[in-house]
Amino acid sequence: MVSTEAPLEDLIFRGEPDWLRDRRRSALETYERLPTPSKTDEEWRRTDVSRLDPSNFARFEHELAHSTMSVDLPDGVIFESLPAAAKEYESLVAPRLFSLLHPDRDRFAALHAAFFTGGNFIYVPDGVVVDEPLRAENFSYETGTSVMPHTLIVAGRNSKFNYLDEYIAKDDNEAGYRTGSTEIFLGEGAQVGYVAVQKWGRNVWHFADQRAELQKDSTLRLFNVTLGGKFSKTRVEATLAGQGSNAELKAIYFASGDQFFDFHTLQDHRVGNTRSDLLFKGALQDVSRTVYAGLIRIEKGAARSDAYQANRNLVLSDKAKATSIPMLEIDNNDVRCTHGATVGPVDPNHLFYLRSRGIPERTAMRMLVQGFFGQVLDRIPFEQARKLVESELESRLG
Repeated sequence: MVSTEAPLEDLIFRGEPDWLRDRRRSALETYERLPTPSKTDEEWRRTDVSRLDPSNFARFEHELAHSTMSVDLPDGVIFESLPAAAKEYESLVAPRLFSLLHPDRDRFAALHAAFFTGGNFIYVPDGVVVDEPLRAENFSYETGTSVMPHTLIVAGRNSKFNYLDEYIAKDDNEAGYRTGSTEIFLGEGAQVGYVAVQKWGRNVWHFADQRAELQKDSTLRLFNVTLGGKFSKTRVEATLAGQGSNAELKAIYFASGDQFFDFHTLQDHRVGNTRSDLLFKGALQDVSRTVYAGLIRIEKGAARSDAYQANRNLVLSDKAKATSIPMLEIDNNDVRCTHGATVGPVDPNHLFYLRSRGIPERTAMRMLVQGFFGQVLDRIPFEQARKLVESELESRLG
């Protein structure tokens, strides 16, 4: 996106601590060294990024990329912009930032690590419960720009809270380069609900990496909603590192026009007596396309792991196409794993039933799509986010 000959201090890094500037420089070097992913790479085999040149969006909206909706917080809870927290809480931020999301994953991950703009840091100490959901709104205001917020969440031992990230375009027709990545650390016994609602403009390129690490007896309920972007690639990965940990990974997506959505997921069971439950549901209309590829990995020492993975797609047009690839990698026999995928149109019998009762076809289709999403909408971990998602879906279904 830029040359390393340009002084980074003159770009977006004024006032940042030395450790963060050094980390950005390293990521930028990685970005310039790595090639653009191609269809010869397995993860990118069905995803074409050959037409993307991030340098076309070299102007950053880092000044206005995030605003925070605050609530009264218990003592010890930190809810700050990530750039401010990097200076004020170095001992909490520095050891964790980009320790789960490695910049050398690919060129786009490196670009995000080098130029992330805004975002938030959330720290909840041991034993603290935050009753009201925390909420952040990440905005883009202009077309032709880059907006790259990053969220870092640290949940102390036996803490409990919910967090909502919204990614919002002021102009639904905007073009640009957008990211929205998140790292989540769950201490022993922590309970965290995390919801990300992506509604960037319909002409943007969007990349998101979300990765969580779960310690003993912790529970993560992570929910994704993908609505925006002409191109959106989202990776959701949970590492179950402590016995008794539990990860619920849910998502809904609604693609229309010529939108393309790509999802990759990983349920990584590193120790035994762990559980993961994944359900991604999507609806497609017009000439849109989606790709889902998910892996359940059970490592050798992860006996008595329980993992479930499902991807369900409702195709509302003859020209829309959904591709689904569930995968298993199991190195221990004492486990229980289930995976599956479906791609199909609306059941004509269901549509006929509604039409026979005088319901217009368009209304009947909307009702069926809402019913299709209902199972997963009910799993959104807190009411405020659930109402928001329901409202967004209704506006897009018409």
